[in-house]
Amino acid sequence: MAGGRKREWLRKKVAAVAGTGGRGQQQQQPPRWTLRVRALSAALRRRRLGAGGLPRVDFLQVLYQNVLFYLLWVIESVVVLAKLCFFFLRFGFRL
Repeated sequence: MAGGRKREWLRKKVAAVAGTGGRGQQQQQPPRWTLRVRALSAALRRRRLGAGGLPRVDFLQVLYQNVLFYLLWVIESVVVLAKLCFFFLRFGFRL
């Protein structure tokens, strides 16, 4: 009977998760995924802080952000200037 084996497997699984132990000496174990999340967050924190405890500065990332900021500033200025020129050419210089 497949139903009996499945029921027995499920009973063993539930018993293992419940952690059936001695009287009152049972310690609640945190789920495995919480341990993994804590380990990952600790590893990311260690990587971000670097070896000396100070935040690492990635100079290429800072340079990339500055270049991108000024490039987008120039593109935005050109777009605003083009809209202004279109307005004056379409409606004339007299208001």
